[in-house]
Amino acid sequence: MEQRWSIWRTEKARRRADDRGWGVNSASIFDALTRQVHEDAIIAVDVGNNTYSFGRYFECARQSVLMSGYLGSIGYALPAAMGAWAATQEDDPRFKGRQVVAVSGDGGLGQYLAELTTAVKYEMNITHILLNNDELGKISKEQRSGHWEVWQTSLHNPNFAKYAELCGALGIEVSKADELDEAIADALSHDGPALVEIHADPELV
Repeated sequence: MEQRWSIWRTEKARRRADDRGWGVNSASIFDALTRQVHEDAIIAVDVGNNTYSFGRYFECARQSVLMSGYLGSIGYALPAAMGAWAATQEDDPRFKGRQVVAVSGDGGLGQYLAELTTAVKYEMNITHILLNNDELGKISKEQRSGHWEVWQTSLHNPNFAKYAELCGALGIEVSKADELDEAIADALSHDGPALVEIHADPELV
């Protein structure tokens, strides 16, 4: 087992060095998230390439990971995190005060983007990690795998970090791997909802 971990961590290090100039690679994103989140955090993960990358690169300790399984419920992460936050307000010491983190792509967050105002209204201490690649990356990948033309997967997005600020949350924009740790740490330490918008490479997943 130790040998397998060594082989995989060597491979992850190689992937962290990948840079096509089109955004941050997923290996770097989830390596930074591994370093920054608490060991008992609750992490709600959406569907799509961000989910695959989370599984490949995030190294769990004692975190509780919430997923929709194979239901394909795009947009799951933010509502699930809001429910997890509500549960952490109970007096039960198993839940109270735990970090709550959501992870999604831009397609997923776009499904429930207005709920950021709900998180602000109720002062929900949630950190959303957003992998923004301006497309439905998983669908693009499936179309390429089938040797079809990539069709209708591009997205027209707002600046999500600025949108979060307009809603009253903390918004942080990241375009380089060396900005990840500070941005995620700042968002996690913020008292209230925060969003880290990471410009991610759609192919380096």
